[in-house]
Amino acid sequence: MKKITLLFAFLATLSFLNAQTFVDEDFSANQMPPSGWTIDGFASNWSTSASVNAGGVAPEGKFTYSQNIAVTRLISPSVDLTGETSVTLAFSHFYDDYSGAGPKLGVATRSQGGEWTSVWEINPTSDVGPENQMLTIENSDVGQSDFQFCFYLDGNFYNLDYWYVDDIELFIPFAIDAQMISITTPSILNGPSPVTGVFNNKGSNQVTSVDVSWQVDGGDIFTTSFDGLSLDLGDSYDYSCNDLFNFPVGPHVLDVWIANVNGAPDNNPDNDSLTKSINVASFSEQRTPLFEEFTSSTCAPCASFNAQFVPWCNTNEDDIALIKYQMNWPGSGDPYYTDEGGVRRGYYGVTWVPWLVGDGEFVSTDMGAVNSFFSASMDNPSFAAIASSHTLTGTVMDVTTTVLPYAGFDNGMVQVIVFEYETTGNVGNNGETSFEHVMMKMMPDANGTITDFTDREPVTYTQSVDLAGTNVEEWDDLGVIVIVQDQPSTAVYQSIYSVENAAFATDDNLNSMSVDGTPVPDFDPAVLDYYMELPEGSEEVPVVTAEAVDENARVVIVPANELPGTTTIDVFAEDLATHKQYTMSFSLIQGIENPLAAKVKLYPNPTKGILHISGFEKATVGVYTSTGSLVAQYDDFTGGSINVSGLSNGIYFITIQTDENIVTKKVALNR
Repeated sequence: MKKITLLFAFLATLSFLNAQTFVDEDFSANQMPPSGWTIDGFASNWSTSASVNAGGVAPEGKFTYSQNIAVTRLISPSVDLTGETSVTLAFSHFYDDYSGAGPKLGVATRSQGGEWTSVWEINPTSDVGPENQMLTIENSDVGQSDFQFCFYLDGNFYNLDYWYVDDIELFIPFAIDAQMISITTPSILNGPSPVTGVFNNKGSNQVTSVDVSWQVDGGDIFTTSFDGLSLDLGDSYDYSCNDLFNFPVGPHVLDVWIANVNGAPDNNPDNDSLTKSINVASFSEQRTPLFEEFTSSTCAPCASFNAQFVPWCNTNEDDIALIKYQMNWPGSGDPYYTDEGGVRRGYYGVTWVPWLVGDGEFVSTDMGAVNSFFSASMDNPSFAAIASSHTLTGTVMDVTTTVLPYAGFDNGMVQVIVFEYETTGNVGNNGETSFEHVMMKMMPDANGTITDFTDREPVTYTQSVDLAGTNVEEWDDLGVIVIVQDQPSTAVYQSIYSVENAAFATDDNLNSMSVDGTPVPDFDPAVLDYYMELPEGSEEVPVVTAEAVDENARVVIVPANELPGTTTIDVFAEDLATHKQYTMSFSLIQGIENPLAAKVKLYPNPTKGILHISGFEKATVGVYTSTGSLVAQYDDFTGGSINVSGLSNGIYFITIQTDENIVTKKVALNR
């Protein structure tokens, strides 16, 4: 029995040692074809692209349509597979369809420069992916000293838009190899959130269990076990860890890694971990869903879509922002096309009209998709505010815009766009007689203004443009739209219409401040710093609430992280640029204890909605949001359960106040 066990261990060791990578191409050299690769047919159609459509990291490989019916191949270097019987090819890809009629695309192999043998082929009738493929190849080309593989397209190249390929790897797998693919936890959070992502099986043995661990800023480690799996080579799993990401406002570094596979260390630790920057926002507000339509007066499908979309936009005009870019095709295109519209088209990778973009992402041009996007966008909080005003003097448009971010984000792009509410001079041949929200000029140009934003630090832009020579028809029919988005990913943070001749208020004073529902004595709007002593043993940071003099001002409250500590109250006037910060500093009085704090019991935490509270009699129990708003109150409460399942997920403060003492507890709601 001992000899059999030793033999098994020896064979497992051999399997571990035999794992090998022969080709690893991610196009990071930004070269097409990559070093050692070749292209057979239509080499000019292949390029690298600063995009992530295949699901990897920019750049990626890209094939572009043309008016040809032919075959093209992107061919790998020659690989010596002498003695091997099986090899695995992994890659990610995205097929961007045009007409639903091909061409075929696939992967083929050969040896000794001979005929190609297909090992994977699809004939798309719609978009495919982004997806990861992992192919086991065991044909007669494997085992040869000059093995090659290729990515090919065969058919009418005009019937696609693009084919994106990335992260190509030819390898012999380890026996046990779970690979961390992604962290899908949003990069900006405003409340407790699960750590989520995707891992897959890259090994030859089936994966039945995996431990996923994570930590923030090098702190405590949290681990979740995923059992009962049956992941074969190439299968993936969407994970969601049990413990919530619940950290203070500001930037953090999240590390996630695979800690255990099938109850043992992973054979290949090199692909077990990923890191992501996460910003916890200080505040959020209602998003204005943004629609950007690429259209043309010579496009018949555009007329059909706009017949439904335009009335829908008019019905929802108070809740959305809308801008349209007229394109220079099909045929002669729209006469109001401009080069700036062409740059915006290239930014989004637009390949047909009508093409609709919602908050920076593609939206299908059917009203079901439009309504689905609109509902989801309205439920998605925004982490930026915008105040913008404009004046028109003759043909010169002056625009002043202030952006207030509620989190730090780099490479923010601010687009300020002049549009005309309705045009009629660009009628083409598609039957439309008027066109709404047509772009006239982008300020300072189509590339916008790139800014690195810092949480609660407003940035003001003053811009001016002479509209003489543009396509403006009626000078009293102009508007301005402002878009703030992430330049690399195209995701939109917020959008608004600028207000003509606006004079925004500059009052940044507080009218009142309270701690745990009790007004601060002798509060004076001119006094910025306040102090409060708490009994020794106090654990929870008291809930600070505040109200501004001007109802249009923003009040952003960031609680202290611990005791002793300081809660900040930032007040931004309606213009967003005028700002005042108040503070409430908490200290602990040594030797004076709060007996109520030791008695109060509150569980579970986090909760799915039912909270059990005990340890007191005849108290007033208040439930406050993280920004200090009272959302529920229970009077003469002597312990028991309260139901908060009707509230949104997030951090809440529970205050228990008796005649003698008050205690505040922090609770996370995660339904």
